[in-house]
Amino acid sequence: MKSDLQQQGVTYSRYFSTPTPLNSLLWYVVAADSGGFRTGYRSIFDHGPTHFRWQPRNDSLLRPFRGQEDVKYLLRFSQGYYTVEHWGDTLVFNDLRFGEIRGWADPKARFVFHYFCKWPGNNAVVVQRGRMSGWNGRTVRAFWRRIWGN
Repeated sequence: MKSDLQQQGVTYSRYFSTPTPLNSLLWYVVAADSGGFRTGYRSIFDHGPTHFRWQPRNDSLLRPFRGQEDVKYLLRFSQGYYTVEHWGDTLVFNDLRFGEIRGWADPKARFVFHYFCKWPGNNAVVVQRGRMSGWNGRTVRAFWRRIWGN
């Protein structure tokens, strides 16, 4: 991944990669810089370059919530791998380390670990929220094809 990032001219301060669900052939990659993250997927069978999607951190959106204990905890817990975004009128904190819901197929995929800043009571089972959401036979076949390379 380091050479793939370098060949594409992506500058980053740190990165991590982790396998996608149920396999060790397709990997989810996150590369961080000062303003946000590039996320992408890389199969060990891929031949071309990895396509990275830019995700701005949007840290300034957290200003009104910084005093909340749950947000303080999330900031420590995420180890700096987070983004903040609006879903309609809801402010959402995403921890990128847990991956995206079918992100290998959907460039607008939501993150598995997301926390609603305005409604802390609606955050039960945050870590596994939607990990396999939307999976069906067609999704599994598409996932299988993606594992075997772009």
